[in-house]
Amino acid sequence: MRLERSQFVRQVYLCLGFLCVFLGIVGIYLPLMPTTPFLLLASYFFGRSSPRFLSWLEGNSYFGEFLRNYRSGIGVPSEIVFRSLGVLWVGIFVSMCLCRHSLAWAFLCSVGVCVSVHLLSLRRSSRRPMRFTLIELLVSMGIIAVLASMLLPALSKAREKARQTTCMSNLRQIGLGLEMYVDDNHGLIPNISGAYMGVSIPIVRMYGGVTFGLGKLIEQYQISPELFGCPSNPSRSPGYVKSAWQGHGVVQTAYIYRETDYEFEPLKSHERNSGKAILMDFSCIAASGTSIVPHGYESVNILYSDGHVERRRNNSVPGALYTTSTPSGSVTVPPCDEIWANADAR
Repeated sequence: MRLERSQFVRQVYLCLGFLCVFLGIVGIYLPLMPTTPFLLLASYFFGRSSPRFLSWLEGNSYFGEFLRNYRSGIGVPSEIVFRSLGVLWVGIFVSMCLCRHSLAWAFLCSVGVCVSVHLLSLRRSSRRPMRFTLIELLVSMGIIAVLASMLLPALSKAREKARQTTCMSNLRQIGLGLEMYVDDNHGLIPNISGAYMGVSIPIVRMYGGVTFGLGKLIEQYQISPELFGCPSNPSRSPGYVKSAWQGHGVVQTAYIYRETDYEFEPLKSHERNSGKAILMDFSCIAASGTSIVPHGYESVNILYSDGHVERRRNNSVPGALYTTSTPSGSVTVPPCDEIWANADAR
């Protein structure tokens, strides 16, 4: 029994030793993680479990140098310090290119400066470090690939979450502008003139400078046209709507406005409008040309008559929930009764 327990303990130490070696390799490429402490732990665990692996670790052309430099106090080779600085700032630059957000840039630069100061403050040695063997290089590249495959989906999901939050915030601000218009116009919502009265439409301005529906909020209350764009809608981004509004042609937004479509009353406070949706992400599958794909058809944001905004589940099937279909490049508005009925349902 005592022998079996001793063998079990050695196996645990052996596993911990390999785990520490793995973390030490990760620390070579992630400046925020230490390398030498993990290798020292690995040598301790190997010493308690496997003299063969301890000998391999201490005699390794690369890992062994970390241990020898630490025990002898000769410092870190200068080439390693400057190599780490190069990898650090190249990684930060690539990350900044992939994530174009000012707060993320500020965080990355702060981390880069702090880690650089730490690296430059380390005691350095003029001794040249040993080079990687081919196997060690392939193992390290494999570890980096695994880490990237784990991190990139999480970063992509976080970025889409931020885009959805921006779309919801834009809807809330449009809702506040709508309330100002209603207060100044005897309780009536902005109407769509001409042949499109009484139908849902994403257009806020037609040819000749004719303002449509919610375009009056931009024109009369100086509401930013960017609010009518959604970062998750590739064809109707905030930048696109702002640029289009500065021009002279038709301006389409990322949202579809109900106006008096599907039994919505022009008097906003009418009891029949209670609990009804008035504005939502414009989800449209184009028959040709560029498809409008907000939130990848996974969700839709909806503004209700009382001013609150909800995020609802969606899919790409036209008419099933909130996705409609219309010819590309046409101002013909698709039948929206079903999507408004789905939005009104609780």
